[in-house]
Amino acid sequence: MAKIKYIFPLLLILALVAWWIIPHDSEEDKAYYVAVFCAIDHDSAQPLDRQMQNVIEGGNSDYALQKIAYKPALGRSVIGRWQQLTTDEQQRAAQDNVICQQLLRR
Repeated sequence: MAKIKYIFPLLLILALVAWWIIPHDSEEDKAYYVAVFCAIDHDSAQPLDRQMQNVIEGGNSDYALQKIAYKPALGRSVIGRWQQLTTDEQQRAAQDNVICQQLLRR
């Protein structure tokens, strides 16, 4: 009985720490990253994640109190979805921003 008294709170603390560590991205953030990805040059020599970071962090004003920081995990998630598209879908998405956003939001 004494073991349960210590194990249960320990498990609860571990679960809360795990939940806190896992990134929780809002739907608004996901849509913003998809929109940024669809606006960058996919044929550029510069890596896609670096282009996204430049757009997201480059949009911060010098005087802004809350500057938007690039979230690498969210950027990799969008790039991963892009890489899962077929070549035909990638070509269509590169030509039309709306189609690009529709394909990446699935």
